[in-house]
Amino acid sequence: MSRKEPRTLSKSKILSFRQCPKKLWLELHRPELGLPSDDSQARFVAGRQVGGVARRIFDPKSTGELIDVARSGYDGAFARTRALLKQTQPIFEAGFAASGAISFADILLPVRKKGKQLWRMIEVKSSTSVKDYHREDAAIQAYVANAAGVLLSSVAIAYVNTQFKYAGDNDYQALLEQEDVTAATHRRAPEVKEWIAAAQAIAAQASEPAKTTGSHCAKPFDCGFLEY
Repeated sequence: MSRKEPRTLSKSKILSFRQCPKKLWLELHRPELGLPSDDSQARFVAGRQVGGVARRIFDPKSTGELIDVARSGYDGAFARTRALLKQTQPIFEAGFAASGAISFADILLPVRKKGKQLWRMIEVKSSTSVKDYHREDAAIQAYVANAAGVLLSSVAIAYVNTQFKYAGDNDYQALLEQEDVTAATHRRAPEVKEWIAAAQAIAAQASEPAKTTGSHCAKPFDCGFLEY
C-alpha cells in the first residue's frame, strides 16, 4: 500500500495549528462545527482596506501587478508569480507552494543588489502595533518564499500609524509604519519547518486531538469551535 503524501497547508492553517492543534484538525475535518466570527469578518474587511491603501503607498506609479487567486486559481496564481519574478515590478499577493505549505505575500518590491535581482517582502497588518503572531506570520511567509527559490533582501511588517492624520488629496503616505523582521524570520526558519511538519501530522490524524479549553481559545483570536 502506497504511503499517503502529507497535506499541503496554507499559512492560515499553520497559524491555526500554532494557536491550537485541535482547532486546525476541526477546520480541516469538521468545519461545519464552527461558528462564524464577527471579529474575523471585521479583520478581513479592515485588512482588505489597509491592503488597498498599502498598494498605493508602495506602488505610487501603479506599475505593480496584483495576483487574484480567486480568478486564476492556485495553479494559475503560482504560475503568474513565477513569471512576474522574472521581471522588475512590484508584485501583490504573490503565491508560493513549497515545503508542504502555501502562502501569499502581501507585497514584493524589486531590489537590485550587486547585480542580483532580490525582493523586499512587506506583510501589511491593519493593527496599530506588531504582535507576536504577526512575526510568526512573516516567518512562515519568508520560509515558503525562500523554499520556492525567491531571494529576499529583507522582510518587514507594515502596521497602522496611530499618529496619522488624513489631510486630503488621497495622501496616505504616512499611514503605515514598518518594523524590520529580516533577521528574526531567517533565524526562525528551522522552527517554521517544525511547525509545518507537526501541523501535517495533526492533519493526518483520523480523530481529533485531545485538548481541553483554556486561554488559547481566545488568543490570538476567538476560536469558532469553542461552543463545540
